[in-house]
Amino acid sequence: MNTQKGTKEERFLITTYYELSKLNDLEAPLNREAIGRLNGLSPKVVQHVCNQLAHANFIKKKGVEEFFLTQNGIDLAKSLIP
Repeated sequence: MNTQKGTKEERFLITTYYELSKLNDLEAPLNREAIGRLNGLSPKVVQHVCNQLAHANFIKKKGVEEFFLTQNGIDLAKSLIP
């Protein structure tokens, strides 16, 4: 998985999509800190990235630490994967 190209938000979405694909459930909630760690992001940056993605309707927050991809997020992640 090449997650070094693109913006932090794009890498976050791609990593999320890959992790959900491993689970065979694209609608499962994930821990945002765990996804951030996979991308080498600090907790403060993860919070900012999640706020940006939620504002753009690519993810939906579920509680304080969890989120899931919206259909827009799934479609964008698919389009970003080479």
